[in-house]
Amino acid sequence: MINISENPFTVHSPDALDQVSPETIVDLFVKKHTRFSAINQQKHSFLWGSRGSGKSFILRYMEPQCQFIEAGGVEEFFSKNDPYVGVYTPCSKGEIDKEELNLLSNAEARVITEHLLNLSIAEEVTSVLSSQFPEDYFNIDDKVEFAERAANLFDTASIAASKNQADNYHNKSDSPLKWLNKLFEEEKRRVTHYLNKVPFSEDARYQGATSGYHDFLLPLISNVQNLLQQPNVPIYILLDDAFHLTKRQQQVVNTWIANRDQGTVCVKVSSSKERYETFSTVGRGRIEIPHDYTEVSIDEIYTRNDSNYAQKVREIANKRLELSEIPANNIEEFLPKNEFEQELLEEIKEQVAEEWVEEDEPGERSDFINRYANARLFQELADRKNRKSYAGFENLVHISSGRIRYFLDPCFLMVEELKSDGVDVDEMEEIPPRIQDKILREYSRDLLIGEPEKMKKDLKPERRSHLDKLITLVKSLGQLFYNRLHDKDSREPRIFSFTIREEIDEDSEVKSVLELGRAMQYFQKDTYSSKDGGGREDWYILNRRLAPQFKIDPTGFQGRIRLTQRQLEEGCNDPQEFVRRVLGDDERQSGLEDFN
Repeated sequence: MINISENPFTVHSPDALDQVSPETIVDLFVKKHTRFSAINQQKHSFLWGSRGSGKSFILRYMEPQCQFIEAGGVEEFFSKNDPYVGVYTPCSKGEIDKEELNLLSNAEARVITEHLLNLSIAEEVTSVLSSQFPEDYFNIDDKVEFAERAANLFDTASIAASKNQADNYHNKSDSPLKWLNKLFEEEKRRVTHYLNKVPFSEDARYQGATSGYHDFLLPLISNVQNLLQQPNVPIYILLDDAFHLTKRQQQVVNTWIANRDQGTVCVKVSSSKERYETFSTVGRGRIEIPHDYTEVSIDEIYTRNDSNYAQKVREIANKRLELSEIPANNIEEFLPKNEFEQELLEEIKEQVAEEWVEEDEPGERSDFINRYANARLFQELADRKNRKSYAGFENLVHISSGRIRYFLDPCFLMVEELKSDGVDVDEMEEIPPRIQDKILREYSRDLLIGEPEKMKKDLKPERRSHLDKLITLVKSLGQLFYNRLHDKDSREPRIFSFTIREEIDEDSEVKSVLELGRAMQYFQKDTYSSKDGGGREDWYILNRRLAPQFKIDPTGFQGRIRLTQRQLEEGCNDPQEFVRRVLGDDERQSGLEDFN
């Protein structure tokens, strides 16, 4: 089991969460500021979030083993308002989304696709019943009856071989749930065996069982309710990382959702929104919000100190500190700012406040100071040839760009760095600013240089060209934002986002580059009201994890710059020319900072 006593910022990948005890998951989970009450409702839901936003952790928390701990026991859980049984079902790459399905006819692929999904869910259902409830919770005769009813949902002849295999491993009378799980496992193996033969034989024929929603999944879940003796308690199917599913499999899931059987089967789907390909159903219909489902996004854009995200990070980090051997229990004290820069910033704020008076007090005093003080700090440090420090809890929250993993990862590395310096965990009062800054710079550089190198290995040749152009565009934007920040005459110096003035051509390379940028998390995308009126423009926010690499300010959404498709095309090819054209090729911009 993974434990966090030695390093409270250990990050648990979705695959590793089964190595985390349910007690630890409950201890670490933060309900506030996570929209959990919306996710928890008895409604079909989509949970949108990018990699590292905490989707899997939320779904794991919804499993019975965690809910029983939270409620104080099984009976206590089922006696509370709106209980449910959550069945966590990972859509692991290669497990369900078999490439061989694409070689089948449409009709056969649809049937096999749904059968594979049903079997994967059925395996997880029996696993939950056998491992997450107390051993004596179910009567043995009731479990045997449940196993027999579930097996009888298949054609008897089709599953004869699988039943024999299950009999070889488990005695149905003694271990009915394990027997049933083995039956499902064998049926899944038979499907996989058939699919493996398809590329090599035109004569390959599938002769095993099949299953659908109304003839298998729905009655199976009804039988679970009967076994629980809780006919009004819905079973939540928690499909994690559903972007791994094929488009056809997503259509199957959408069809289940369209049936609106939330009282029995309630489907919760987690995915990054841009990678969930379709909302159409098998019958060429389409699921609609709010009639068929609700959606909750846990990605955050705004990260200011009073935002939901900053408060969520604060609570999560403090909980982790409390559960560790580290004596500190306040994350803001554990991650102190650079003291010299804080003193300099206070001096600059006083100077900016005087300017506000001299300029006849334009707007609110606090807004004026907030607009210019931090930019002046960057400029002053550059004039002194001092490197800007990114140390401090507040800076790290901004750099994490609304993704909790981008906060925890560098914190984990900081603790490890301090340990390698010979500091014992129980003596760590704080992470010195120099270590914070060192780790954040390395973490930033890895996103710009390390990640693309890993990605290239898995990309087709034409996509590698898009990746090269994406990295050039990111560098162009970093250079643009740096020069804007250090322009002492700029009215909006602190910028790290842009909008697009017009619709980008559907078949343009820029569109492909931007889509790849979102998939690789270089950009977050939203929309913003057009300055010209009459609609909204696409709004792209640079991943602020890159701030240390480009020496820009991650702390505020002061404004955004408007770009055209042509300018973006230039940014994909020539950073220097891109910046000159956007800012104006005048004498003041002749010394542009180059990050190549």
